[in-house]
Amino acid sequence: MESVDTAFSRKAPVLRIGSVAKKLAVLAILAPALAGCAGTGFSSGLFSGGEPETPFGAYLAGRHAASVNDNLKAADYYDKALAGEPDDPVILDRAFMSALVGGDMDRAIRLAKKLVAHDAGERMPRLTLALADLKRGDYAGAREEIAAAAPGPFTALVGTLTDAWAAVGEGNRELALERIGAFEGRAAFALFRSFHEALMLEVLGDDEGAGKAYAEAMETSGGGSIRIVEAYASYLQRQGRTDEARAVIESFMEISPEHPLATDALARLNRGETLPPLVANAAEGTAEALYGLGSALASDTSGNLAELYLRLALYMRPDFDIAQSLLAGSYEQQKRWEDAIAAYSKVDEDSPLYLNARIQTAMAMNELDRQDEAIRVLDAVSKRDPQRVEPIVAMGDIYRAKESYAEAAMQYERAIMLSGEPDPGDWTLYYARGICLERLGQWDKAEDDLLLALEMSGEHPLVLNYLGYSWIEQHRNLDEALAMIEKAVDRRPNDGFIVDSLGWARYRLGEYGLAVKYLERAVELEPGDPTINEHLGDALWKVGRKIEARFQWSHALAMNPEKKREDILRTKLELGLEAGERAENELKGTLPAGAAGS
Repeated sequence: MESVDTAFSRKAPVLRIGSVAKKLAVLAILAPALAGCAGTGFSSGLFSGGEPETPFGAYLAGRHAASVNDNLKAADYYDKALAGEPDDPVILDRAFMSALVGGDMDRAIRLAKKLVAHDAGERMPRLTLALADLKRGDYAGAREEIAAAAPGPFTALVGTLTDAWAAVGEGNRELALERIGAFEGRAAFALFRSFHEALMLEVLGDDEGAGKAYAEAMETSGGGSIRIVEAYASYLQRQGRTDEARAVIESFMEISPEHPLATDALARLNRGETLPPLVANAAEGTAEALYGLGSALASDTSGNLAELYLRLALYMRPDFDIAQSLLAGSYEQQKRWEDAIAAYSKVDEDSPLYLNARIQTAMAMNELDRQDEAIRVLDAVSKRDPQRVEPIVAMGDIYRAKESYAEAAMQYERAIMLSGEPDPGDWTLYYARGICLERLGQWDKAEDDLLLALEMSGEHPLVLNYLGYSWIEQHRNLDEALAMIEKAVDRRPNDGFIVDSLGWARYRLGEYGLAVKYLERAVELEPGDPTINEHLGDALWKVGRKIEARFQWSHALAMNPEKKREDILRTKLELGLEAGERAENELKGTLPAGAAGS
């Protein structure tokens, strides 16, 4: 039987691929046949728990590691594959991208040099080499690398910005403006052009030109970009226009009142401190451009482009806390909690973003079921800055999720005391405390909180739903409660939990046919919730559809309901609804009023 390499060597060399890529292609073709054969002799070590023994096995291990976002481990495996296949462009490219996304820039630069030796126009390797040159002050070298990259949309945006900043590094104002001027008249790039032109002119010492460009960037962004606001306010203050600087920040805070960077900048202005320029040199300006691209792509979690640009920004400016925070946030969106924790740990303790980084670290720990550790982190933050409400609220949220309602209520009480007089923006505190008090059986206090939250929130659907549901469970204010839940459904018709409340309200009122209608809709919207499935089972039983009822109860039991519901569900399955209701009433008799709930 001829070898894999021999078989492929007879094909016309239309596409250059390495031997590992060839083996993958053949493996895909032969996979159906091999699936039925025992003892094929294939052994890479990948599936046996050991280290890969062949370049092919290392390549497969690298692909797997990259697929689960373990990029540095993937880069290690690809290095092992390259030991046997040093010139395979497929492995080189994957190894390079894994190193880049994983933040191992030394390895990425080494691999970029090998890639451009194979294909001189490779865009991302050329950019990486350009950044390395720019960072060490070789601006001419950086521009040469950009010029060697193949043309395309990538080169038109990223390459142009890098090229322009390299010209700034050379002190070449005319060339920098020529390069950035390539975006003139292109609406999609208008904000990049005006903002970076302002930054460049300020670095080059052209204060008048910088001021005009900043004003244009402010107008284009509508004053809603924190980076442009920071840069312009700093510029205005250093021009002796402190009142205007303060007005710029205050205007932004009308949009984002709690933004930590704006809050910090305003406090520093009020203390008479000088705000530093946003960027001081070409490397920092390039980092700003890369951060801007990463920020624009951050909402797309289907790929790792945002992560890649943020990594490059951090390479150019390691103390770039806002880029570090955005990188961590992108990990959170992908539920990569360990990566998020690691990224947040690199936010400097003196940064205005440090408090947020610690809070988000704790919330990521909570997602990993490390609640005790999360509470310790939040407690330390609260002690460090005892006037801040955020860590206290976060502790309350964690305790409430653990059903530790007494501890949660205590934290919400602390937060309410710190917040002072009730303010519409604080309605969530009263809502959360009301939930905890209701769960603890302290209904009178809970009702006061929920009524206040209802008023402060302008009848938010969540509050309408919770208060209305609670009243119906207690057979109180039934008409008003039903109207409240119907209003909540009107406002959130696709919220399965609120639709469930309306169905359960109809059930409690004895309108079982209507109850089934709404509860079937609720299950469609939230098929994985045990409570909603149990409710539907109860309603189905009432209208005589007992086989379907038992199916829903069985389904609810398989969904890990609260422990106190498991025995009730088993009783319903074995003996029917009436026996289950008797068991539930017995349970309620052992709990504080309002704490059992259905």
